[in-house]
Amino acid sequence: MNKATLQRSAVRRLQDALSGRLRLEELNQIVVEEAIKLTDAAGVALCLLDKERTHLDYVAVGGQNAGQIHGLRIRVADSISDAVLKSGKPVLLDTRQLAETGDLFASGQQSDQLPGRSRSADSSSTIQTLYSAAIVPLLDDGRAIGSIVAQNKVQSGASVQFVQEDIDSLQMLAAFAVLGHKSTRDAALAIEQRRELSVLYDTAQTVSGNLNMQQVLESVLTALCSHVEYHSAVLFLLNDEQTHLFIAAERGLSEDEREVQLSVDSVLYSQALTTGQPRLISDTDTVEEFVDFSDRARALSAMIAPIKSRNDIHGLLLVTSLQRRAYREADLRLASAVGMQAGIAIENSWLYEEAQRQAEQAMALYDLSQRVNATLNVDSVLEFVAESVINLLNVDQFALMLVDTKAERLIPRLSRGIDADSFAAYQPGIGEGIAGWVYEWQTPQAVANIAADPRDRSASLESFGAASVLCVPMHVGDEVIGAMMAMTSRRRLFTVGEMELLYTISNQAAVATYNALQYRLARARSHEMSRYFRRIAHALGSAFDSNLPQVISDLAIEIMRANRCAIYSCEGDAVLLRASSRFTTSAPPETSIALGQGLAGWVARRGQSLMIADMQEDARAQGNTGVHRDHRTAYLGVPLKTGRRTVGVIEIYAQGPREFTRDEIQLLSTFARRARLAERMLDNV
Repeated sequence: MNKATLQRSAVRRLQDALSGRLRLEELNQIVVEEAIKLTDAAGVALCLLDKERTHLDYVAVGGQNAGQIHGLRIRVADSISDAVLKSGKPVLLDTRQLAETGDLFASGQQSDQLPGRSRSADSSSTIQTLYSAAIVPLLDDGRAIGSIVAQNKVQSGASVQFVQEDIDSLQMLAAFAVLGHKSTRDAALAIEQRRELSVLYDTAQTVSGNLNMQQVLESVLTALCSHVEYHSAVLFLLNDEQTHLFIAAERGLSEDEREVQLSVDSVLYSQALTTGQPRLISDTDTVEEFVDFSDRARALSAMIAPIKSRNDIHGLLLVTSLQRRAYREADLRLASAVGMQAGIAIENSWLYEEAQRQAEQAMALYDLSQRVNATLNVDSVLEFVAESVINLLNVDQFALMLVDTKAERLIPRLSRGIDADSFAAYQPGIGEGIAGWVYEWQTPQAVANIAADPRDRSASLESFGAASVLCVPMHVGDEVIGAMMAMTSRRRLFTVGEMELLYTISNQAAVATYNALQYRLARARSHEMSRYFRRIAHALGSAFDSNLPQVISDLAIEIMRANRCAIYSCEGDAVLLRASSRFTTSAPPETSIALGQGLAGWVARRGQSLMIADMQEDARAQGNTGVHRDHRTAYLGVPLKTGRRTVGVIEIYAQGPREFTRDEIQLLSTFARRARLAERMLDNV
């Protein structure tokens, strides 16, 4: 059979092998067999470079001593293929050159061998002397990946040299070998890509079709585990304090192992969390920092992939196997892609939950606003506030305290989740405890660990079972009327958003509480005023009309809760005493005061109310010796008018410093006007 026929036969055989999708090992062996036929070589070897390109692996061998040579590994530098692999050009070697270069196959005796592969000590005796060789490179896109080596050309029983025609034949076969290598590589890549696309499709379907974070995490882990061999697969998330990783979803763990938490201080996990780079561990025995949390069997290989979205890392994905080198780079890429999908799912879920939470909060705040503004019953207002805080902030304890300005203490007004009787005795002073500090400094505080906060020692909340507290002041304009506390019996970190929410509720509750209390006070005063006016009406209808100023003087002391009262009428250039109440005989009121002099004269001359918190410091009161003798301290004088004319003055004295409020001044003026005291004064002038 001539050379052309042999070449056509070889081409058909190799084409059939490629189209039949034979395994690469089988294709390589066909290449070797056809090389022997086409070149009349005594032996042919097909060698491939390893990943480091430092060694050659004998992947297919034919002809003499094939069984002893197949599977060996030799250093490239020790082989006669060295120059061919460096230059990418074929080479013909004769006897003289081989003597200088060395025997290709004999050199393997001193070279590295594949694991589990050994040679007998006398195997070299079976290898015949090498007379000639033809070597061609295997070029993949211009880059050498191996070589085909033919040795000892034999024709008619005699050894002859290889010629260019043999090189041409070997190059043709090398092209088929490279094509098979590419085809196998592309097929493997296609399989990996199909697997990766399948996993990504499954996870994408889960992520896009579900916003429940736990269900998403379970589905993502299921998608990965269906395509990767594993002993255990665990999805860890960072806790709120960013100190530990807790298990959010898992496969293959025991009941006890599900409670495991990993410290972020571990070198291996800290690197993954810090750098955001995945890690492939082919043999855990070679990685000292690897921490295996399983008590059943030690993992021998593992993959670690961060769970991240954009620049935020939320946790880690850990997959382990009981086999060494169980995972490849393709598996790590897959785990990393799943980790990113999980990160996106987590962020989407959080955004959805945040949107839902904000919508619920908006509705709750609207409902709260409607409820608290629809009633002036303070108890109803506070009950609804307590219910709203507990539900919105998910706390199990609540307390609302209002300030007692006279005692300078915060008094419990309402509590939930705390023993009401024992908490009633909890009355911190201004600046005492966390609540007193918040009231004094008018600054919200979130305390994750009450026991460790030194402010709690002066007025302990921990004694009521509280572990964490969020406390905010209750503002009404510029005034603070109390403090509101949301507490939990287990330690918890409160967020800035939760603080802002409680502050908003607190301000609404403060205004509603203030309005309700003012309404209750106004109603009480209204009932009291009605009672006083009935007494005045009775006095007006009696025969003792001349006693009306005295009746009004007595009633004014009761209304204003004061100690002394005096009523003067304006007559010419003086104000004359018309009635007085509760003055002592040792310090009676002045009977006549020049207009513009003293306190009553000042009010009468200007027709304006006068309030003095401490008369000891006011020059207008220095001439009145009775003021000092009677220990009168605070003063309130209100003009009595008909139209624009001032016809008298009503004075109120209090023992002890006191600042009369605008409401109290208005109350006294209203009382005098309703009693028609000015008109009565005018009638008697």
